[in-house]
Amino acid sequence: MWKQSEDAATDFSVMSRPGSSLWKLSFMLLAVMATALLLMWALSSWALTRSFDSVGRAVVLDDIDEYSVLYERDGLDAVKALFVAGEHEHDQLLRLLDAQGKVLLNVTPDGQSPFVWPDLSKKPLDPSGVVAWHREPEADGSTLTIGRKRLRDGGEIWFARTDRQDREAIAEVHRLILFAIVVTGLLLAGPLVWFASRVLKPVRTMITSAHQLKDEVNLAHRLPTTAAIPELNEFANAFNASLDRVQSLNDELEAANDQLAHELRTPLARIRGNIEGVMSQMSDPVLVQSAVHALEEIDRASSLIQTILTIRAGDARSMRLELKLESPLTLVTEICELYSASAEEKNVELELLFTGSDVQMLFDRQRIQQAVCNLLDNALAYTPSGGQIEVELEVDADSVTIHVRDSGPGLSDTDPQRIWRRFMRGSAASASTPGIGLGLSLVAAVANAHRGEAGAENRSEGGAHFWIKLPLPQHQ
Repeated sequence: MWKQSEDAATDFSVMSRPGSSLWKLSFMLLAVMATALLLMWALSSWALTRSFDSVGRAVVLDDIDEYSVLYERDGLDAVKALFVAGEHEHDQLLRLLDAQGKVLLNVTPDGQSPFVWPDLSKKPLDPSGVVAWHREPEADGSTLTIGRKRLRDGGEIWFARTDRQDREAIAEVHRLILFAIVVTGLLLAGPLVWFASRVLKPVRTMITSAHQLKDEVNLAHRLPTTAAIPELNEFANAFNASLDRVQSLNDELEAANDQLAHELRTPLARIRGNIEGVMSQMSDPVLVQSAVHALEEIDRASSLIQTILTIRAGDARSMRLELKLESPLTLVTEICELYSASAEEKNVELELLFTGSDVQMLFDRQRIQQAVCNLLDNALAYTPSGGQIEVELEVDADSVTIHVRDSGPGLSDTDPQRIWRRFMRGSAASASTPGIGLGLSLVAAVANAHRGEAGAENRSEGGAHFWIKLPLPQHQ
C-alpha cells in the first residue's frame, strides 16, 4: 500500500568548515607557554609562602626561647627593655602571663595600634616547654602566627608575628613574574607572525589545493611548491611525483578495465548464443531447464560486469548520460506506483511526500530510476512487516533531493562511511538478504555523474534515511 502527501519537510544541518589545525597548533603552543608561566606563578607563590612561613616560625621560635630564658633569669623589666632595644619590626608582638593567666607584659612596637590577642585559654600547653602554634587571620588579609610556651613558674610567654611583609615580598615577586609574562608574550608575537606568514599560509594553500585535487576527475591538479620552507617544497614535489604515478596507474587501469569489459562481453554473448542454438534442438525438458539456468547465470555475470563498469564511470564522472528535460516528481511517482505491489505483499506502508514545487530538470531518467530503485530495494529488504517506507521529493532553490526513509534496523556507527564502497554491505545484512554490495555504490556513482551526492544517516525515531541530492541546471 502507498499514499501520496503534499506536506512534508526535512531539516538539514549545515556543517561549518573547521578552522586551520595549524592555527590551532600555534595557539595551542602559545597557550602551553602561557600555562607554564602561570604554573610558575602558582608554584613560586606556593614555594615562597612555604619558605616565608618556615622562616617566620623559626624567628618566632628563636625569639620565644630567648625571651623565656631572659625572663626566668632577669625578670620582666629585662624582657621589656630587650624588646624595645631590639627595634623589632612592626609585625612582631610579645606577651607574658603568670600562672593564674594574669597579663604581666603586653608590648608592641612603637606606633603599633592597640592589639587584641585571641583567647587561647582553652588550648592547653605542654608543661615540658614545647612550643604550641596558633594561626589567626587578620582583617587586612594577613595571618598572625603565635607561638606559646609554658614557663617554669607556670606562666606563659607568647610571641607573635604577622606575615604582612612576607606578602609584600611575594607580591613583588608576582609583579616581576607578570613583567616576565608580558615580555615573553611580546617576544612570542614575532615568531607567531612569522609562523603564520611563512608556514601557515603555504600549508593553507597546499590544503586548498588538496581539496581541489579531491574534486578533480583526471588528477591533473598538483600541489603548489614554495621556496619559503624547503621541507614543504620537498613534500610538495614528492606528493606531486606520487600523483604522477597514480595518474599513470589510473590510466593503465582504465584502459585495462575497458579492454576487460570488451573481452568479457564478447565471449559471454557468444556462449549465450550457442546455448540458445542448442536449446532449439533439445527435446529433453531436463536439458532445457539446465540450459535456461545457464542463460540466467550468463545474464547475471553480464549484468555484474556492466554494473561495475558503470560505477567506475560514475566515480570518474565519465558516465555516459542521456540527459533529457523531465519532471523528477513524475519519475518518483511512477517508481512508487511500481513498488506499491511489493510493499503491499510484504505488509509495508509506502508513502510518497512532496515538498516544494514541481520543476523540469535535465537528468538521465534510466540512471536515476535505477538509483532510486536500488534504495527502495534496500528499504523493502530491511523493513519488517507492518513497517513504513517514506519517499520524499524535496525541491528547493538550487537542488532536488530524493529521500528514502525506512523503519528497519538502521545503520551502525561505521556503516555511513563503508556502505558506499564496492562489495561492502551494511551491518544489518545477512546471508539471506539479497545483494553483493554494489547497489549503493551504483547509487553514489549515478549521483556523482549528475554532479550531485548521495548520503545516509540514522533516523531519530528508528530506521535509516538515504538520499540523492541533484543540483538544478543553473548549479550543475
